[in-house]
Amino acid sequence: MLGLLAALVLTLAALYAARRALAREALVGWLESRGVDAEVSFESLGPRGLVGDLRIGPAEAPIVSADHAEVAYRLTGPWAGEAFGLEVRSVRLRAPTVRAALEDDGLSFGALDPIIAEFRARPPRPEAQPPEIIVENAVVHLRHAAGVAHIRASAAYREGQLRQLSAQVGETALAGEGFSAEVGAARLGLVTRDDRVSFSLVAELEEGAWGDRRVAQSRLNLAGSAPYPDLGGQVLEGPVRIVASLRGGSISTPEGTAKDLVLAGGFRGDVGGWREGVRLSGAVDAALTSQTAAVAGLDLSGARLAIRSDRLTWNTRGAGALQGPLRLSLTAGRAALGDLSLRDVSARLTGQAHAAEGLVRAELSGPVSGRGSWSALGPPAAGDPEELAAIKRAAADFVLTAPQVQVRHDAEGLVLALGEPAVARTAGGGRLIVRPRGGAPLFGGGGGALELSMEGGGLPQIAADVRRYSTGPGGLEATLALQAAASFGPLREMETTVEGVLRAGESGLTLAASGCAPFEMERLEAGENSVEDLAARLCPAGEPLVRIADGQWRLAADVEGARAEIPFLQAKAQGAEGRLRVGSAAEGLRLEAQVDQARLVDASPTTRFHPLAVSGAASLRDELWRGELQLSTPAGARVAQVSLRHDEAAGAGGVAIDTDRLTFREGGLQPADLSPLAEPLGAPVFGEARFSGTFDWTGTGADSAGLLEIFGLDFRSPAGALEGLKGQIAFTSLAPLETAPDQQLTAARIDSLAPLTSPQVSFQLQPDALVLEGGRLSVGGGQALLAPSRIPFSNGETWEGELTLEGVQLSDFVEGSPFADRVDLDARVSGSLPFKVTAEGLRFEEGRLSAIEPGRLSIRREALTTIDAAGGGTRAELETPGGEGAATVTEQPDTNTAVEFAYQAMEHLAFDLLDAEVNSLPGGRLGVLFHIRGEHAPPERQEIRLTLAELISRNFLNRELPLPSGTKVDLTLDTSLNLDQLLRDYVEAQESAGSAEVQAPPPD
Repeated sequence: MLGLLAALVLTLAALYAARRALAREALVGWLESRGVDAEVSFESLGPRGLVGDLRIGPAEAPIVSADHAEVAYRLTGPWAGEAFGLEVRSVRLRAPTVRAALEDDGLSFGALDPIIAEFRARPPRPEAQPPEIIVENAVVHLRHAAGVAHIRASAAYREGQLRQLSAQVGETALAGEGFSAEVGAARLGLVTRDDRVSFSLVAELEEGAWGDRRVAQSRLNLAGSAPYPDLGGQVLEGPVRIVASLRGGSISTPEGTAKDLVLAGGFRGDVGGWREGVRLSGAVDAALTSQTAAVAGLDLSGARLAIRSDRLTWNTRGAGALQGPLRLSLTAGRAALGDLSLRDVSARLTGQAHAAEGLVRAELSGPVSGRGSWSALGPPAAGDPEELAAIKRAAADFVLTAPQVQVRHDAEGLVLALGEPAVARTAGGGRLIVRPRGGAPLFGGGGGALELSMEGGGLPQIAADVRRYSTGPGGLEATLALQAAASFGPLREMETTVEGVLRAGESGLTLAASGCAPFEMERLEAGENSVEDLAARLCPAGEPLVRIADGQWRLAADVEGARAEIPFLQAKAQGAEGRLRVGSAAEGLRLEAQVDQARLVDASPTTRFHPLAVSGAASLRDELWRGELQLSTPAGARVAQVSLRHDEAAGAGGVAIDTDRLTFREGGLQPADLSPLAEPLGAPVFGEARFSGTFDWTGTGADSAGLLEIFGLDFRSPAGALEGLKGQIAFTSLAPLETAPDQQLTAARIDSLAPLTSPQVSFQLQPDALVLEGGRLSVGGGQALLAPSRIPFSNGETWEGELTLEGVQLSDFVEGSPFADRVDLDARVSGSLPFKVTAEGLRFEEGRLSAIEPGRLSIRREALTTIDAAGGGTRAELETPGGEGAATVTEQPDTNTAVEFAYQAMEHLAFDLLDAEVNSLPGGRLGVLFHIRGEHAPPERQEIRLTLAELISRNFLNRELPLPSGTKVDLTLDTSLNLDQLLRDYVEAQESAGSAEVQAPPPD
C-alpha cells in the first residue's frame, strides 16, 4: 500500500512537472483531430490560469496567432458541488493576428468555422457568467470581395456587452451587392454605458459607388447613440440619436453632379424589434450644400438642399422600406443653363417619399422663385435700336415666379410639372409665360415639353409650342413651332412662323428651321423713303436660321418668293430669290443680301417702264447701306446699273441709275422693251440713248432727278418714218415722272404724206399730263406750228390743241393721200386748225385755211356726187375714200349744160381765192367746206362756137359744149370724209410697216 501511494505521489509529481507539455499536446491534438493545424506553448499553467502563445491554422497563414495570451479560469468539480469542468473567467490577448473572410453568409474563420458552430450549438449554462475579453492592439486581415482590409483594433467585452471598441482601417477597397468603395483611412469608436452604446466613425472615402451614383474625395463623420441590443431576447428597443456629415469631394448621379459639397444631418427617433425585423422611426433634418453642381444640364453655385421630415420610418420587414412626409427647401446663389442665369433661387416643396429595394419614390409640390438674366444678347449698346435695347434690358434682369411646381421621382427618374403657369416679369412690364403642354411634364427623362409666350414691355410677341426638349452635357435641344412678331430699328412690324430645332448651350443659342418659314414685314423704315409690305419665304441655308452667341445675333436664310412695295420709287419688287444674312455687330445692325433674281415692276399711275429683271447685292455695315444691282430685260439684255447708298446716322441716302449707252437695233434691244412711253416709236428702232438718274432722300423727304440723252434714233413714227431724233430730257422727278419746262427734241425728217423736215417740239412732263409748249416743222415750203396744249394722262379726258399752217403747199399731201388719183391740188395755205381729242377720237372745230397765193384745183368728175349750179354759183359735193359719199343731196340743176359746165370748171380750175372751213361731223366724219373763186383754165384754150340757128333755137343746150377758157368760177365745194376710218386704215398701214397704234377705234 505504501508503495502504491508512493508510486501515485511520484506519478502525480511527474504529471504536474509535465503539465504544460501535457496541456499543449492535449490542445494541439484536439484541434488537429478536427482538421485544424495548431501550435501552442505555455509560459505558465496552473489551476487558475495559463499564459502562453498560440497559433491556430497553417504556419504560413495562421487563422489566429498571439504572442501573449492570458486565460483566467477556475476548475469545477464535486468539491464545489459542480461537475468536472473549466470555467473561463477572462481572456486577454496582446497583439493578436486574426485572418477572416467576409462571405455572403457572414463572417468566416476558415477551418475554425465548424468548431465555432459546435460551441454555439451548446446551450450556455444558466449560472455561467460570460468571460471578460480584452483584446489589445489586434491586427485583423479581413478578406472581402474587393480585396483585404487591414484593421488594427482594441476591444473590451465585459458582463456580456461590448464595452469598448476602437479600430483603425487602412486603405482598402470595399464591395458588395450594388456598391463599391475605395476607403483611404477609417476610425471606429464605440463605448457602452448603462445599456446604451455610443459610437463614432470617421472615414476618408477616396471613391464610392452605389448603383449609378458616385462619391469621390469625401470625409465621413458619423456619431450617435442607440440602445444596446438584448442578445438573449433578440430585442432592440429605445431612442436613437445620429448626427453625420460628409464633406468635400463630389457626388454624381444620373440627374447631375455636385462638387465641394457638405452633407450634414441628424436623426432623432426610436428603434424597435429585431427578431421579426427592425423599425426605425423619427425626425430627420439634413442639408446638402455645394459650391458647384450640375443637375439636368443646370449649373448651380452656392446651392443648398434642406430635407426635413417629422416622422420618417424605416422598416426592415419584408423588402424593407423607408417612407414618410418630406419638406424640401432648395436655394441657390446662381443657376445657369447656357446663357440663362438665375440667382437667389428658392424652392419650397412638400410631399411624401418612399424608398425600397434601391428605388426612391417621391411626390412633392410647392412654389419656386428667383431673379434671372439671359446674357446671349449682351448689354445694351449705344447703337442699339430701342426695341433691341428693351429686349436686352428685359433679358438682363427679370423676376421668376412659379406658384406650383410639382416634383416626382420614381423608376423613370426625376419628373417636373407645373400646376400653374410660371411667369418671368421684367421691370419694363414684359412677361414671359411658361405653361404646361397638355399632359406632358415640364421635365422628365432628360427633357420635357411646354408652351411659351412673351408679351408687353416693348418685347417681341412670341408664342412657342415646344413639343419636346432635352437637356444634357451639351445644353438644351428643343423641337418647336414658333410664331414671332417684332420690330428692330428700321425693320418694322415683322412677323414669322418657324418650325425647327432650338439648341442652347455654352456656344450660344441656335434655331434651325425644318423648312421654309413665311415672313412678313410692314415696312423697312426710312421716313418718306420707306419700303413697305415686304414678304418672303425664309428657307434653310445650310446653317441655323437664327444664331445668338457672345452678345450678338444673326439670321441666315435663303430667300424665296420675296416681294416689296417701294412707294418713293413708285415701284414693286416681286419674285425675288437669293440669300440673306442679317444680325447685330459691335457697330450696330449688319446685313448682307444677295439677289439672284427678282422682278422690278412699275407701280406709278402712268407706267414708266416694263418689268425688269434684277440681280446684285446689298449690305448694311457701320450704319451705311450699300448696294449694286443690275437691271435687265426679261430676255436678258442688260439695261442699267443701280447703286444704293444710305447713311442711317444721317438719315440720308440715295439710288443712282445709269444705263450707259444703250444701242437699239433690229432683232435686239428696242425702246418699247423698256417703257410703254416708247411704244409710239415703231419698231425697229435704230440708234443710241442713255438714261441716268438719282433718287436722293433725307429724313424729311425725297428728291429725284434724271437725264435722258438721245444721241440719234431712227424709227417709224405714227406720222411716218422718222430720222435723227435727238435731244436731252431733264427729269426733275422720277416718281412721279416730271421734267423741267422747255424740254426739246429735234429730228432730221419724217417721211409722212409729205416730207416733214426739221421737226422739233418743246414740252414739259407733269405728273398728270404732258404739257406741249410748242412745236414746229417744215413742210411743203412752209411751217406747221403746234400751239401749246395740255395732254392729260387719265383715260377718256378731253384735251384741246391747235395746229397752225404758214405757207404750206398742200400738193404733196394730196399726192400722198388715198384720193390722189382723183384730185390734184396746187395750193399754198395758211390758217389754224383747232382740235379736240375726246374719248371718241380726234375732232376739229372751226378750222380755217386760206390760200396765200393763186393755185390750181383739179377734181375728176367721178369723184363728185352732186353739183348745184343754180343761183349764179356752183355747189358740189365730193365723194372721198373710206366713206359713203356726201351726206347731203342738193336740188337738181335746171339743165344738163349747167351741170356739165360745173364739172368742167372743177377739172381745170385756176383760183385766186381758196378758203376752207374744217369741222368734225357726227359719226367720226370730217367736213371741209371750200369756197373757191377763179376761172376755167384747161391745158388747151377752149371756146364755144355756135351757129346762128343753134343760138336762135337753143338746141346747143342739148349737146355737150366745152366750157370756154377764162370762164369765171365761184365754187362752193362741200366735202366730207370718214376721218376715224381713214385714221384706222392709216394706222393699219403703219403697223404693217412696224408702227404702233396712235388712236383707238371709236366705240361701237
